[in-house]
Amino acid sequence: MKKYISIALTALLALTLSSCSKKADIAGIEPKLPNLQLSSLGYQQSSPFTLTTILQVYFGATAKVPTGKFVVDILEGSTVVKTVTFPSWNGNDATSTDKVTNHTISYTLQDTTYPNTKVYAGSILLKFSALGLSVDKTYALRASAYAADGTTVSTMTQSGFFKTIAPPTN
Repeated sequence: MKKYISIALTALLALTLSSCSKKADIAGIEPKLPNLQLSSLGYQQSSPFTLTTILQVYFGATAKVPTGKFVVDILEGSTVVKTVTFPSWNGNDATSTDKVTNHTISYTLQDTTYPNTKVYAGSILLKFSALGLSVDKTYALRASAYAADGTTVSTMTQSGFFKTIAPPTN
């Protein structure tokens, strides 16, 4: 009798474990996500860079609110050397003209199961010649993503982000 009870309990346990499936609680998790959050900031090129470099900076973000401007500060230590302002997350910076493009930003939306949250994979092209950088310096980069209403901001800073060098001589 004990043998049959053990077999029945083991079968019931196996059936219970194999019939379980884990699904994300979208309705429970999404409200806990921040309204706007930068999640990553980096690049794939090899530092140090000459002052003629165009650096491609990648960023990731999530937003439950419409996006606004995007600001990139180049810092030497804690001093801001240059601020690049993008009026939106797609297009040229505020200093670009019809004839001269200094810096650009763009993004693609990533697939997500959250109905009210967008996931961004973005790219920023920074033209070093337009930043007023100096040779043999190490710079930090601070990115600030703003919501359209300007009240929500997410900031991420990468210290010692890149180093500049003089161009090689022939």
